[in-house]
Amino acid sequence: MKTTLFILGGKVSEGKPIAHFLLRINAAIDYYHQHNATEDIVFVVSGRWVSVTEEFSLTEAEIAKRYILELVPSVQVIKEDISVEMIGNYAFSKPLITALKPDKVLIFTSSLLYKRNLAIAERIFSNDVPYELRIITDDLLDNAILVDKETNALQLFKNLFKEVADGDDVSFRNILLYSTPYYFKNIISDEDYFNTYWDGGFDHYKNGLTERKRV
Repeated sequence: MKTTLFILGGKVSEGKPIAHFLLRINAAIDYYHQHNATEDIVFVVSGRWVSVTEEFSLTEAEIAKRYILELVPSVQVIKEDISVEMIGNYAFSKPLITALKPDKVLIFTSSLLYKRNLAIAERIFSNDVPYELRIITDDLLDNAILVDKETNALQLFKNLFKEVADGDDVSFRNILLYSTPYYFKNIISDEDYFNTYWDGGFDHYKNGLTERKRV
């Protein structure tokens, strides 16, 4: 069986993965140790940085790759280091994953992010990728601000891509690149974008983002 372990990007500090990013990586490594004798396993790590405007020396994907290879030197780790947000993690990673022709793709997530991960996987991976989501932590479920942020982020995803056909990752990527402020700054206003697609508007979005950075 060919298995791909798909790890979405996340927080780093001093060149090391931290917080839920570290939990996702470690969960994938644990799976590898438990199943590598019977499965052909490849890691796919995704993520550039939290913003295209912030300076960084290593991408999230590169940091994850180095961490994995320190602990499991013999494994294959493939990087996707264009994406700066969760939808992009899926949209930019899909061509890499489908090229591997896996029998199974495991996605490691938290209870907090599960619904949004599932919705994005259903739309972007669709029937082209045999994915399975695994919840590895219930951390932060008691944070009302972040729960509210997830509700709004999920609704934004649904609103922004409602005209795109399931599985059409090319259109998902094109919208991300050219119709959102995530990838090319000063073309589309952050304030206009979030006032249009985020329930509560730009200020409400910023409050949730501040809380996410804090924890």
